[in-house]
Amino acid sequence: MEQLDLLWELQKHDEKLKKIKAKLEELAKKGHIENMTIKIQNLELKLENRKKSIDESDKKLIKNSETLRDLNFQLDEIEKELYSGTITDLKQLDYMDKESKNIRKDINDIEMEIISLIEEIENFKIDMGKIEVEYENIKEEFKRYAEEYKMITDELRQNAKEEIDYIYEISSKLEKGIYEKYKNIKNNKEKVMAEIIGDECSGCHMILPTYLINKVKENHEIVQCENCGRILYFVDNSQKLPLQ
Repeated sequence: MEQLDLLWELQKHDEKLKKIKAKLEELAKKGHIENMTIKIQNLELKLENRKKSIDESDKKLIKNSETLRDLNFQLDEIEKELYSGTITDLKQLDYMDKESKNIRKDINDIEMEIISLIEEIENFKIDMGKIEVEYENIKEEFKRYAEEYKMITDELRQNAKEEIDYIYEISSKLEKGIYEKYKNIKNNKEKVMAEIIGDECSGCHMILPTYLINKVKENHEIVQCENCGRILYFVDNSQKLPLQ
């Protein structure tokens, strides 16, 4: 294979490698893995907060139940004395009656708070159930996506390795001076090679002098565009290489 043909092959595999790297970068930038991980962590935090809220409400419920039991006991004791007929002092009876009413009010307030706590706990549990369903769903989605992501990235990395091997193989067949020239142009241009189309350089679209075109057609040496510096290449339309 002539040096010029090798340069075309080298550029073809360079561009393939560049596209593969761009795909890998695009996958990384999308950040689906990171976003889903954050979402899972947020759901775990929500579940933890709901559990804490239920525990706190349960403790309040236990405390209120104990207080309610004590108040009911006090009320029973007061009413026993009130209706036993053993107390005849009116002031004491009046005091005990007021105390009974106060305790009844406290009992009523605590009973209402207990009902509210029971409803609150139930709502927390319902909410927690919904979060758990969402949590399990996103964990499954994350697992599927992670497997798919690994499969795609592994394939792309394998393709990249193959292209690197091709590039190394082609580079080893190029003359040192020609390969250095290729690398120098590549550092400044997106494409190193430019096809002659008509009498123009496909890289910069400048009209090429006839003598330069003839030198390229003779295919005896590496010829660069006098305007953009790209390495010029000429093919018949019937034999055009796939790289454009």
